[in-house]
Amino acid sequence: MRVLLSSIGRRGYLVKYFKEALGGNGQVWGADYDKYSPAFAYCDNSVLFPKVSDPSYVDVLIGHCRENDINMVVPLIDPELEVLAAARQKFEEAGIMAVVSPPKTIEMGLDKYLTYKFGKENGIEVPVTALSIEEAEKFLAEGKFSWPVVVKPRKGSASVDITYCHNETQLKGAFDNCQMPMIQEHLNGAEYGYDIFNDKNYRPISVYCKKKLAMRAGETDKAISTDDTELISLGLKIAENIELFGPMDVDVMIGSDGPKLLELNPRFGGGYPCAHLCGADFPAKLISIYRNEPLEPDIGSCPAGVCMLKQDEIISPANP
Repeated sequence: MRVLLSSIGRRGYLVKYFKEALGGNGQVWGADYDKYSPAFAYCDNSVLFPKVSDPSYVDVLIGHCRENDINMVVPLIDPELEVLAAARQKFEEAGIMAVVSPPKTIEMGLDKYLTYKFGKENGIEVPVTALSIEEAEKFLAEGKFSWPVVVKPRKGSASVDITYCHNETQLKGAFDNCQMPMIQEHLNGAEYGYDIFNDKNYRPISVYCKKKLAMRAGETDKAISTDDTELISLGLKIAENIELFGPMDVDVMIGSDGPKLLELNPRFGGGYPCAHLCGADFPAKLISIYRNEPLEPDIGSCPAGVCMLKQDEIISPANP
């Protein structure tokens, strides 16, 4: 069996996890547009692709998979999800398992306002949200908002272009300088993250939860797992109400009035290693799905107190 991790970048740990799951009975290939992608050093084979924004991207990817007997493609960055989701049928026709959810799920994850609507529609608490200055001013007058408020792009990522506004002048300036802006209440509290896994029929299989201890460039750098039953139940509720295939990274903030949903990322998240250390093994689950092996849900098995700490590693690849 051959698995291709696309847009692999710095995710050498995922290469290792998939190799362990294959147990010597397969290969892990890496793909990226940058020949200096560090994770290439751990792959059995590596390949350079055009950027995901290139119109030929899907055809190049499928052509490469056919030529090299690649059985599974696992996209790892947000821009790629939208492109691969639109081409799901092409991958199926080519006999390739693309680990990507339906287009509407991808769109919901890419657009934070749609994430907000998902929460509202499914009884999941979310931050008070406005799409205009006028609506925000109304919420402020009604006491639904209080300063500071947060201006962020609906389709932003990695915590880029998030502005905390303490008055109307700052709010208007941030709003006018943000692409597709939205305004949310500022949540004070502890940030938690989920690693959720659903099978091909969108059935929840895994819900692992962690408290984020430190972030770097919008990615979890340090975390510790929790077995809090209320948090696990919330994660399961999210999993039950979304058409998800494979892994999903979810962010919530716990303030004085309980947890509120912030983000849905239907892919491997940067904090996934914490769940893996807890026994989640999503790579093994994906391989079992490809092999038509039954999966038993392990919801409720997340242990408490497992700590994940990331560190930098210096490598010198043989053939850069």
